[in-house]
Amino acid sequence: MAMANNKRKCLTSDKENNTYLCECCSKGFCSRHIPEHQQRLNEELHHIINDYNEFKERINERKQNPENHLLIKQIDQWARILIEKIQQKAKDCREVVIQSLQTCINDIEKKFNDLNEQIQHLQKANDFNEINLNYLKDQLTGITQELNNPSNISIEQDSQSLINDISIILSKKSKFNKWKQNPIIVAGGNEEGEELNQLNSPVGIFIDKKKSIFIADCYNDRVVEWKCNAKQGQVIAGGNKEGNRMDQLNCPTDIIVDQQNHSIIIADCDNRRVVQKLS
Repeated sequence: MAMANNKRKCLTSDKENNTYLCECCSKGFCSRHIPEHQQRLNEELHHIINDYNEFKERINERKQNPENHLLIKQIDQWARILIEKIQQKAKDCREVVIQSLQTCINDIEKKFNDLNEQIQHLQKANDFNEINLNYLKDQLTGITQELNNPSNISIEQDSQSLINDISIILSKKSKFNKWKQNPIIVAGGNEEGEELNQLNSPVGIFIDKKKSIFIADCYNDRVVEWKCNAKQGQVIAGGNKEGNRMDQLNCPTDIIVDQQNHSIIIADCDNRRVVQKLS
């Protein structure tokens, strides 16, 4: 606290008195309220320290128990819901299969009883031959196969997923924490003009693999190329005044360099056309 040279109002009492100026907040307090102000600052610092300590505890808890994170709980909830759906689907399918198998077994049992009556009849009459025996064998084999592998029941798995899938998306952090405040001029910067070291309303650019900059120099009706660290550009399209001839442009606004085919494609705005120029 620094002693003030004149009387001014105390911020706390709102009374004019000899005040002391707080160097931190630039507010004046009388001798009575200076301790209160300092006490209030100490309390605020104490609260901040408590907040920091609580935050430190939270960090330690996260490190020791990462499974308690909200995202992990969301995954666990997704798993529980999915398991419940699968279990319910399996239960429904079991009930259908059991009901169908019971119907199938009843039909087989009826066939078996009919076949058994035929066997008892032949045995009682004692009148049978090889044809009768082969028939009985074939019938028994058939109902045995039907019992082991019911022909009217099968399982088909749908090719579409039963589940609502989830995935984890990790966003990439930018390599730049902030932009530097000392930019440099890489093209133009020599006032408005049509010289090779000047530009007039550049509105579209393209940068190739060699870091050359291709510029749609709109009001100069041209496209210029500035090589990396060059002091001036080179006209590669237009530059023959405003016009609609094939060697002229009229306010080009955008440009693409097709490096594979060694050509440039130009949006020639006021000529209402797009032109391609081979190198």
